[in-house]
Amino acid sequence: DSTNRNKLTKLLRFHTTTDIESVFSLDEYVARMPEWQKSIYYIAGADMKEIQDSPFLERAKAKNVEVVLLDDPLDEYCIQQVPEYEGFKLVSLTKEGLRFGDESELDDKRDELYKEQFKSLADWMKEELGDRLEKVVVSNRVTTTPAVLVTGFFGHSANMEKIMKHQAFGSGRTPMQTSKKIMEVNPRHPIIDRLREKSASDPEDAEAIDLAWLLFDTALLNSGFEMEEPRMFADRMYRLMKSGLSLDTLDLLPEIDVPEGDEADDDVEAEEKVEL
Repeated sequence: DSTNRNKLTKLLRFHTTTDIESVFSLDEYVARMPEWQKSIYYIAGADMKEIQDSPFLERAKAKNVEVVLLDDPLDEYCIQQVPEYEGFKLVSLTKEGLRFGDESELDDKRDELYKEQFKSLADWMKEELGDRLEKVVVSNRVTTTPAVLVTGFFGHSANMEKIMKHQAFGSGRTPMQTSKKIMEVNPRHPIIDRLREKSASDPEDAEAIDLAWLLFDTALLNSGFEMEEPRMFADRMYRLMKSGLSLDTLDLLPEIDVPEGDEADDDVEAEEKVEL
């Protein structure tokens, strides 16, 4: 009902990071906003536990920015019909181009320096991961997580992808095409910096390539998306375990020898006596 959209929006109530046990109107949210905040921020997920654990909340928590939490399947459908409220845009924490409104000139200069420093890593990862990613960029939305995957402004969030995929399977329709994903890397995280060094030293390093894919798979899951190729993920994990355990090969060991004749019978009797 576009005619009465603003009136109906005033009736909506949501949980927020201010108090997840209570529900608030958007008017109450706006009244609590600091002067520098220019948008209303939200994040959607399957349940409140998943949302609270999301890495997308890291920077917002650090800045003490209140976030609307959408845990009902209808919430995200509903919020997409409200592009702005009382002059404030509604912004998803899981979409590209996130800004909080308090960024200084110093922050922008630092972002440019990080972008330049990690350009070689971004280009290398895009080449290795191919069409799985639209691009790789430096992130300003995470503080402790190495990397996350976001979607474009008009793309579907991970939560919406799951909902639409399940609807398609339930109705017998062909599943929709997934949104192109953008990897955002944390330039201050030691994993990201070490991967930058390894890829620059040897772009063909098999371990570095496995680590890049593992970073992608981990970010995929941590960002709420479903893994497309679990077998490939498992194979990469086994190769990294091989390296961590200093194994020369993952070839199977020879089968154990089975004693023959009386020797075998004696061994069985000895085991039975021990058990008794």
